[in-house]
Amino acid sequence: MIDMESNTTLVQCYPAHRAAPKDEGSFPAVIVLHDRFGLTPQTRNVANRLAHLGFFVLAPDFYAMPSSFAAASPDLLRPTRGTCFEYGDESAAREHAAVLSDDRGMAIFKQAVSFLSGRAKAAVGGVGLLGFGTGARLAFLAACLEPGDVRAAVCFYPENLAAARPGSLGSSALDGAAALAAPVRIFYGLLDMTIRPDEREAVRRRLTELAKDFRIEVFPEAGHDFFCDDRDTYRIHASKVAWEEAVALLRVGGTQPFTTA
Repeated sequence: MIDMESNTTLVQCYPAHRAAPKDEGSFPAVIVLHDRFGLTPQTRNVANRLAHLGFFVLAPDFYAMPSSFAAASPDLLRPTRGTCFEYGDESAAREHAAVLSDDRGMAIFKQAVSFLSGRAKAAVGGVGLLGFGTGARLAFLAACLEPGDVRAAVCFYPENLAAARPGSLGSSALDGAAALAAPVRIFYGLLDMTIRPDEREAVRRRLTELAKDFRIEVFPEAGHDFFCDDRDTYRIHASKVAWEEAVALLRVGGTQPFTTA
């Protein structure tokens, strides 16, 4: 775990899990946005898997308070692990996800982009986004609101793209889709009881109308959280196919430069 700053001052920044290749050089930058359960070991493992594939990865903790690793900072400002909930504690996870405002989510996203733009091992060319559930919605929103910083966005079962939510920056995340400049891939499970079919179709219809570079894939045997291999919702085939497509898009993506200092 790091804080998303230089770690040399008492400036308090939001913490994140960082994973990078051991080799020298610069690598495509990716931000992983966690689901409603927070920065779980499974989310950190996803970041590590991407690092092994040659990406410089940052997985911010969207639930944490600001922190600092500066030498003079007190222990209470030094995060040791990500904020997360047990999978059995669905109610608490949902409550935290519900109060994560778009303002806070975008502020943390911008800090992550700023951190990556200052790392020699993070290649120029913007960031790729990989989000799950609540984080997938934030990934889509970030691609709409900060198109100059995002080269590609992959969204696993994003919730409420077409619906308004408390604390949102607009009536829905989909309202900002006209500004999308990056290619987007969205993965759903047909058996997902959290995301209604009309939600999926509203997203497909809007992005088609706007002639955006997107693909929506619905896996017939999968439900919500089908990518989480720590849960019984995990589906091997859907996860494998979606992962391969996600990695391919994140590796190529677009060519947007960093615009956040």
